[in-house]
Amino acid sequence: SRKAKALLMNLLAIIFWSVAPAMIHYVKNYYTINFQNFSRYLVSLILLWPFFFLSQGPQMARKAVKKIPAMIPKLLVIAGINYLFQETYTYGIFKLLPGIFTLILQSGILFSVCFAFLFFPDEKQTLRNRTFIIGLITAVTGVILTIAGGKNIGKLEISLGILFSLISAASWSLLGTLIKKWLPDIPASLSIASVFTIVTPLFLITYIVSAGGFVIPHASAEMWAIMLTSGFLGVGLGQSLYYRSVPVL
Repeated sequence: SRKAKALLMNLLAIIFWSVAPAMIHYVKNYYTINFQNFSRYLVSLILLWPFFFLSQGPQMARKAVKKIPAMIPKLLVIAGINYLFQETYTYGIFKLLPGIFTLILQSGILFSVCFAFLFFPDEKQTLRNRTFIIGLITAVTGVILTIAGGKNIGKLEISLGILFSLISAASWSLLGTLIKKWLPDIPASLSIASVFTIVTPLFLITYIVSAGGFVIPHASAEMWAIMLTSGFLGVGLGQSLYYRSVPVL
């Protein structure tokens, strides 16, 4: 069924997302936040656009692309939220260990529930489900215990890492909500490729401004492979699978 396939896509996305933070953290001494963001999104576009055209076929792809100009204002808003998400996401990974960061990021379920309640009336049935409520409480409790149990919680860098991780979780939840709410008439692969096409140059500009020019980092082939693979898996495959499942779930 469509729902079963969408759930499988979600599961695969989670697997890819669990690998990416470890890769980003591993190479953080070689690549800055902004260079990683730009490079990872650029790699993802190499995957996303061909995937869209191949999956839709020439006729359906042209028909879908013609709808884009009318959606530019909404795409710009979504791209801005995506920019905030990715900047805070990568900052959180730089300041926290990947496992702790990933656990804190699960607070996104709380934000997702709030946004679902506001934007989608049919979600209220899910929110009344006792099992769902128990799962929600368990997830939020785990996040709180993870944050409160850190022995370095008083350090400024750790506190900022936690704060930016929570902002990232909220931005991510809003991102998925708006794509489902505002872009239901175009394929998910087109919506995410369009958003990434807008936001990738923003990461490039941010890097050039912060670095005082476009400076290519010196690193081994292994480090380059790890960093770029994190973009291919975490951004390209992970987000593509997630947004393909959003219109169904």
